[in-house]
Amino acid sequence: MTELRKKWEDLKRVSLLSAAHLRALTFTASSRGTKLPLLSLRWRLFLDVLPIEHFGQDDAECQQVWTLAADRERQTYAALKAQYIVDLSAQARNETDWKRMNPLSLDEDSPWHQYHKDQELRTTILQDVTRTFPDEPYFRQPRVQRLMADILFVYAKMHSNLQYRQGMHELLAPLLMAVDRDAVETGEFPAVLLDRKFVEHDAFALFERLMRMCMAWYQTPPIVSPSKARHSSAAHTPIIVQCQMLLDKLMAVDPELATHLQEMDIEPQLFGIRWYRLLFSREFSRLRDVFALWDMVLADSAAGTLRLVDWVGVVLLVANRRQLLHGDYEDNLTTLLHLPPLPRPSAETLEQTPALPNTPLSPKSATFPSIDTPVSGPKIPFAALTQPGTLPVQRLALQAAYLRGRQTKEAALIVARQYEMWEEETWDVIDDMDASMHAVYDELSESAASNDSGVPGPASAASVPISAPVHGRKMYTSSTLQQRRANGNTIYGMSTSPQSLPSSPPRMTGAPPSSEHLVRVASALSPGETLLSLGSATAQATGIAAQCLDMLAAQPHGDKQKAETIANCLHAVSRIWQDEVVRLSDQQSGVVASKRSPQGMAESELRRILRQLDSIYVDVSNNATLNAL
Repeated sequence: MTELRKKWEDLKRVSLLSAAHLRALTFTASSRGTKLPLLSLRWRLFLDVLPIEHFGQDDAECQQVWTLAADRERQTYAALKAQYIVDLSAQARNETDWKRMNPLSLDEDSPWHQYHKDQELRTTILQDVTRTFPDEPYFRQPRVQRLMADILFVYAKMHSNLQYRQGMHELLAPLLMAVDRDAVETGEFPAVLLDRKFVEHDAFALFERLMRMCMAWYQTPPIVSPSKARHSSAAHTPIIVQCQMLLDKLMAVDPELATHLQEMDIEPQLFGIRWYRLLFSREFSRLRDVFALWDMVLADSAAGTLRLVDWVGVVLLVANRRQLLHGDYEDNLTTLLHLPPLPRPSAETLEQTPALPNTPLSPKSATFPSIDTPVSGPKIPFAALTQPGTLPVQRLALQAAYLRGRQTKEAALIVARQYEMWEEETWDVIDDMDASMHAVYDELSESAASNDSGVPGPASAASVPISAPVHGRKMYTSSTLQQRRANGNTIYGMSTSPQSLPSSPPRMTGAPPSSEHLVRVASALSPGETLLSLGSATAQATGIAAQCLDMLAAQPHGDKQKAETIANCLHAVSRIWQDEVVRLSDQQSGVVASKRSPQGMAESELRRILRQLDSIYVDVSNNATLNAL
């Protein structure tokens, strides 16, 4: 049995030969330790490129129906491409009217006139294509960029009323990558559906189907003169209406947060346009998370509607409600445009996490679209939320499905408490720091002092002050620190009264630790012995670093390079904290011109450190899984 055939048989087996159960598996496969194969084939079923009602039937019948459907889509794209991407040099050889074929002709009937307009369109598309997911090597390949440019160009020509809009390239990118990864040489069923020669054709079919559901979000209002601007219909364009619907849904389940955003004049389109048009692909640092979220969103789609998208946005707002309720306009806008990574709670914390009762108010919203059973499909498996193997984005999608089915304040409160508990775990990592802080700084100070760079090492760990109270740390962010400190309030019973800053920051200004000492650091430190953190982003950085160090210590041979990178990240976090405290001290002392970095720089650097640690976490956890096997 070939590898592809085995994947196909496995997919049928785990889905119980049911299309509805195949949809449900996208939410639960990771929690069961199962990796669903053939992602692009599943998406073609969910988007009705291939008739999903034939899934689970005899292979001979599937082969006949799906092969015809695939051939029809491929022939359609080939015809469109031949129509819109024209080789004018071939036409010129057979043309007798040289005036008409003059490349400099301004005649609108001249093929060159249309050619020059098309080149402008292709230039615009290529500018975006070359910037697609800059950290992903796959999209740096000339072949991939050419495929994307051709697909987007054909789609733009096919829809002349819409043409190309910025953001479409980021919708196409995951689809093309999924199809390309699943592609094989032609052969027997189901290889004929994944033929490598038709990667471009199959990706276009997926993109065209997805755009049918997203097209309205790319429509823009017509350009009007300033005198008519007051009466224009810009406020009623579909994307603005959709963003307002998002706020309305939030108002239904969390009126306090929705009212707060309205009072601060934070219009939902400021962040919602990007969420909708890119289907949250910019909100996650790894394509793996984008694939997982899209898998669930497409599996849950029905009647040409992405039913889950609105509620994913609502959950993202509820998950960050503590920050949003206590931030000012600038701070909240920064949070919404640069969402922190989703938490990764431990198995112990998940056991204590409040469950989502499987008693939604709307049965249709709590089930998957079903062809097998006319009334309703299988229920959405909310119990998977507390399973350790469930991915953070899968928990996000499960919570979104739950709020969609149970649109009450009580339901939103449960979701908010879940994130509150998972956030508390991050803070628990740095909660008992009195003794461990000295051990960390001792180790890092010794490493920095022995570094060969010649830069003096930091002061002795004995001079390091004890951390601020835990609630003070929870209220800290690198931006609007002063305003947050002035806010006293109670959220879900947790006191958030102002706390004083430490009198001075830890003195960690020496050179980064040397790798000889870092191996010992990685093998000796526990999560309670990580670097002190003061901000929400910083807390996540130290929490992720602690988990990485623990997993590295458990590995037989460790990893010097990763240990060094982690320690360097912690060192940078300490420097950011020190700069921020000094900068605030300067402000309080009336110093006008501080030489320290501005607030935005610290925030940006923390985000960069988070992404770096997040990538290390994935690598280390994958290695830990392989070692366990």
